Amino acid sequence: MAAVPKFAPVDHGAVLTALVVDDEAVNRVVLGAMLREYGFIVIEADDGRHACEVCRETVPDIVFMDIMMPEMDGYEATRAIKALLMPTFVPVIFLTAVSDDHLLHRCIEVGGDDFLVKPYSRTLLRAKIDAALRTRSMHRDLAEQRDVLTQYRLRQQRDMEVAKRILDNVASQNRLGVPNVRYALRPMETLNGDVIFAANRPTGEQCFLVGDFTGHGLPAAIGALTAHGVFMSMVAKGFGIDDIVLELNRKMCALLPVDRFLSAALFEMQLDTGLLKVWNGGMPDILVRSAAGRVITRYPSENVPMGIVAPRDYAANVRCATLAPGDQLLIHSDGLIEAHGPGDELYGNARLHAVMDSPGPAFERFDALLASLAQHVQSEPQSDDVSLLYVICDPALAAAAEDDAQPATVTRAPASWRFELELGAEELKSSEPVATVMQVFDTVQGLGALRTPLFLILTELFSNALEHGLLALDSAVKHRPNGFAEYYQQRQERLERLFGATMSIQCRHEPQGDGGALQIRLAHNGSGFDPASLPVQLADNGEFKGRGIRLVRSLCRDLAYEDGGRTAVATYSWAHATARAA
Repeated sequence: MAAVPKFAPVDHGAVLTALVVDDEAVNRVVLGAMLREYGFIVIEADDGRHACEVCRETVPDIVFMDIMMPEMDGYEATRAIKALLMPTFVPVIFLTAVSDDHLLHRCIEVGGDDFLVKPYSRTLLRAKIDAALRTRSMHRDLAEQRDVLTQYRLRQQRDMEVAKRILDNVASQNRLGVPNVRYALRPMETLNGDVIFAANRPTGEQCFLVGDFTGHGLPAAIGALTAHGVFMSMVAKGFGIDDIVLELNRKMCALLPVDRFLSAALFEMQLDTGLLKVWNGGMPDILVRSAAGRVITRYPSENVPMGIVAPRDYAANVRCATLAPGDQLLIHSDGLIEAHGPGDELYGNARLHAVMDSPGPAFERFDALLASLAQHVQSEPQSDDVSLLYVICDPALAAAAEDDAQPATVTRAPASWRFELELGAEELKSSEPVATVMQVFDTVQGLGALRTPLFLILTELFSNALEHGLLALDSAVKHRPNGFAEYYQQRQERLERLFGATMSIQCRHEPQGDGGALQIRLAHNGSGFDPASLPVQLADNGEFKGRGIRLVRSLCRDLAYEDGGRTAVATYSWAHATARAA
């Protein structure tokens, strides 16, 4: 029967190196012989200073360290070797002839991992080696995992920074840098879960969206990019906030997982008339402060946030009001009132309302609100994104129209074309025909450069036909206190009861010189009127009645009414030179 080796080599997948540090040569020889039987390559050092020199040239897999040595004892040598080999973990087993608890405690204190009492027991030595190498292997695995996680975090941070740059570039397209607007966005992380968008409709109304996505990071950034694209595109095409809300909900339902949604507040404001349209879905109360000096109106959330309810079951309930010159609106995310101060106290509504009711110029109040928040939070870490939008209804602060960096041009050669759109009562209740027709104009003839005048013409013709011809609304209502809100409330109520109404929009385009002539014929089956009773020129905007017809006349080459005022025929001429100036 073959003899079994008394001591099998240590198998850890590679040839290992052991450093034996002892000032007694006999001790080094005895321990070295045992280690070689286990398969180690043995390096010897006769004192701590020599051991440090060895470790500067090579990294041993395990160190056996005597305590009492001249020049540099085992304690000092262990500290030096551990520091020298960082971050690599090399186990150190102290060699001692005594078992004094104080000495053994100091061995661990200076970085030792175990100890072995002389004379050496082969069985105990083997057990100590296996335990030390297992610890060494575990440390290396942890170090590799740490490095992988570090690289992952770095890549993630780079991705977040790229996404932030993209969002910042997108945000630069907003109409937030205008005289009657102040805002603040304070993200908790690199990417903001809160968003503020602003854009002007072709007819000049200021439109805003303040939103708060559940969660942070890349999912919120992707949602923000989508919401920004929908909002900016639809506002530019002239859609109202109710249609924008419905489309945003459809997009959020398709994009976001079931546990994510977008709380948002949208509003549209006409600076010249003070007409305000508001929609709030899941945001804190929108506050309206009068120019006289106190909060007079709150618009609470009356709608479900976007991305929760299926599009077929979703409704956009918009409220209307009339603002007085100097009235101010504040929209904020819940990160403001839930901001934590020392002692975990929330900022709360009481502090917010105290600032909003304070005297002083409007924008000083906005600055005071930010200062109040900073004073409350002090050095406490931010627990949520914070966003604020402050808008003043003041026609004197209306921003001038933006100048494009390059002149806009009609993108297609003038051509002959025509189309007709027939609308019944249901289509008039649920569609935005002006935006649809504008899309056709741009797609067929590339008339996007003329969006503002064409949108104004279409909007005024359509509104006049719908509101006065089919709904029989009286513009005199607008002269009453809060008249615009009352007028649009009547409009909504009568539109919901509309039955048997028809309207057609016929458009025909013919080349003309360096451009073309676009004829728009809009007819309905409602009440007519006598167009001769209205002033011909757009000379006075103080009267609310007939102002739209005068505006259309000022923009068009010709405007005529037929069939007792039930049919309007407007002709708009353009040339490449006028397109560039538009």
